[in-house]
Amino acid sequence: MNTVVLVELLKGVGTPWPRIESETHLMSTGSARPLEDAFRISQLDLVQWLARDYGLSELDAYQLVSQAGEAPLANVCDTNYTCVAKIRKEWLPSGEPHRGLHRHLRETATLLSSP
Repeated sequence: MNTVVLVELLKGVGTPWPRIESETHLMSTGSARPLEDAFRISQLDLVQWLARDYGLSELDAYQLVSQAGEAPLANVCDTNYTCVAKIRKEWLPSGEPHRGLHRHLRETATLLSSP
């Protein structure tokens, strides 16, 4: 199995917490103590991300995340708790987060891993 890891900096785009984009989901993480703070951080960051990159008002983004968001919990036995807030891309308005960076990195990884 071969793995290609690419990292790129988006200048002028603030991300207060780590954000993850997969083929199917947008995800925001929050780590804190108590667990409720970690959950709140991940949810709020996802709401703000959707508002910024998809042109939704914060209230509309909040409603969307409240109704369609997923929130698996992980790392609840360490000194800090980690929560992930995620939403399926298929439920989002058209557009690409982070200036289409995921698509660009996916295309570059495909080129680099070709024989």
